[in-house]
Amino acid sequence: MWDEEVDVVSTCAGIAGLAHAVAVVDMGGDVFVASSRGDTEPSGTSVAVRSRVDRLHWLEVDVPDPETNEYFAALSSDLGPLTRSAGDVDLPIRVVEHAEAVDPRGTVAPFVGAHLRDWAARCLVSPYGYLYTRLSDWQSATLRTIDGESLEVAEIGSITPDPANVGGSVLDWLSAQARDRGVEVHQATSLQRIVFEDGDVVGAEFATPDGPLAVRARHGVTVASGGPQVSIAAGQPLPADDATLRVCLVGRTASRFGRVELLTSEPLAMGPASTCRPVNRHLHAHLRDTHTHLQAWRCGKVNRYPSPGQ
Repeated sequence: MWDEEVDVVSTCAGIAGLAHAVAVVDMGGDVFVASSRGDTEPSGTSVAVRSRVDRLHWLEVDVPDPETNEYFAALSSDLGPLTRSAGDVDLPIRVVEHAEAVDPRGTVAPFVGAHLRDWAARCLVSPYGYLYTRLSDWQSATLRTIDGESLEVAEIGSITPDPANVGGSVLDWLSAQARDRGVEVHQATSLQRIVFEDGDVVGAEFATPDGPLAVRARHGVTVASGGPQVSIAAGQPLPADDATLRVCLVGRTASRFGRVELLTSEPLAMGPASTCRPVNRHLHAHLRDTHTHLQAWRCGKVNRYPSPGQ
């Protein structure tokens, strides 16, 4: 017995969950958004990095149902150990200056399973990643970058984020966009299980203060975590001159995994200058001679000591 029926169910109200909700509403659909504790905690929440966390295989969603966990495990069984680093905490920013739309009547790109496996791993360790239980059936544009990477992109809108808090800016912007569209976020609603029918995902059941709530999904379930809203890293390079960034859902063809990214056509600002300097400052006339004579390098201490050989 279903309590509600919508087009898409989103299991969280973090950046990935709200981005999906806004995209679905913009296409004329309706969405159910659940908000468990931690989805909307204040920006700056500390996160663990450089550690193996088994729950990363399931986007940090703690579900008691064995059938649901078996489903998650089957989708990530070939990924091996996953480790989140400090860089994975940043909201991804991708420069797509040379991206071009792919003609659907053109040549089909070759299918490389390893690329999909690597993409799934990148999405699972990202706090802005998500699992969509169906292959994307909404409107998205296929783009190919200059390095031949094919992406499925659904643009939501544009934002000029706060350089000191990129993730928090995007979360605040998405929350405002969801409110403007009348999206209701159901508070204190945690995912208990995904409901299957003849092997297909047909909905989800949540625990609420008023008891279980079963929501049928006509077009799939988006599973995501709340994730941190601000990176604990030193800061992200952003385009100069306060350029706007496009908030997008980014996926791969034939993959159920994706993540929220910020796309820009402007080059990113350069990072801090390297502290490495050659012992011998004499430059030879030819690069070959320069490489031959500069054998020793002296490096400053950056984020602990460099690994042997660096």
